[in-house]
Amino acid sequence: MINYYYETKFHLYNEFYFSKWIFFVVSKENKFIKELNFIFCDDQYLININNKYLNKNYYTDVITFDNSEDKNLDGDIFISIKRIKYNSLKFKKLFYDELKRVIIHAVLHLIGYKDKKETEKYIMSKKEDIYLFFLKKKYVC
Repeated sequence: MINYYYETKFHLYNEFYFSKWIFFVVSKENKFIKELNFIFCDDQYLININNKYLNKNYYTDVITFDNSEDKNLDGDIFISIKRIKYNSLKFKKLFYDELKRVIIHAVLHLIGYKDKKETEKYIMSKKEDIYLFFLKKKYVC
């Protein structure tokens, strides 16, 4: 099950479209979804989460809490819409393109991909590109 929660005025234009894509990605990685909760919020909401649970005091675009077991994905994904807007301008990307990348990045973390080392970052970036391509070419939706 995939749930979407909104702690801001923003709402996804088509939750079904995103859910179908996420299910596709997860199945391609031979995993299953138990429960994924996407919480869309603002910077203040997310920095409070960052402070409270991670003891960090800086803005970020996404925080993922992983409760997955074996092949069953279970997690909470907090996304700052304001940070996505900021980063889309900074990186000269469309807002929804940046949002899609952040969403799939978080899902890939839940699947088990890491991005601490350069080789891990490279692999994760390539996976993001592949799954964004599938979405863009409408192979998924």
